[in-house]
Amino acid sequence: MPGVEYQEWWDAVCTVNDEASFRQLFNHFYTGLVRFAMELAASKEAAEEVVSDVFIQLWKNRGQEERIQHLKTYLYTAVRNRCHNYHRDAYKHQWQALDDVPEPSTDEIHPLLEYKEMKECINLAIASLSPQCRTIFRLVREEGFKYKEVAAILDISPRTVETQLVRATGRLRQALQQYNRHLQQLSPR
Repeated sequence: MPGVEYQEWWDAVCTVNDEASFRQLFNHFYTGLVRFAMELAASKEAAEEVVSDVFIQLWKNRGQEERIQHLKTYLYTAVRNRCHNYHRDAYKHQWQALDDVPEPSTDEIHPLLEYKEMKECINLAIASLSPQCRTIFRLVREEGFKYKEVAAILDISPRTVETQLVRATGRLRQALQQYNRHLQQLSPR
């Protein structure tokens, strides 16, 4: 059953203040939470700060009588709320991460170059999605959340999650079809 391992870590943190278990929780969730926060917080540095703040607060509140039952949902919801607070408090300072400079293309197509081009095509398609659609797509497809969990995290209906996911996959399908047509034009017949 997924989640049992991190639930055991959380139980150890709450009952005996187990720092090693807390470190395991941190390591288990950190990357996914930062990726999620980057969707909402605009920069990697801000996302990392938000996620770190959530974990600091989690450690401080570990001994509360009313224990968190659904830790994963709690963490993503807390990160979402912190990102909203971040924007509210620092709306005048917009930070943007610099994109990687694309590598120069060559006339000869190599599998690695094709992979990089396809990945770029997918990333551009994901980036072109609305912020809500992009966030939903990443939570469901990359983080493995169920529709109901995403709905709870984002405070929207499960039907909205489903609709946005259909739109996202449709956009990705179009982008990949366009990429395939581009490859066919480049390949010798």
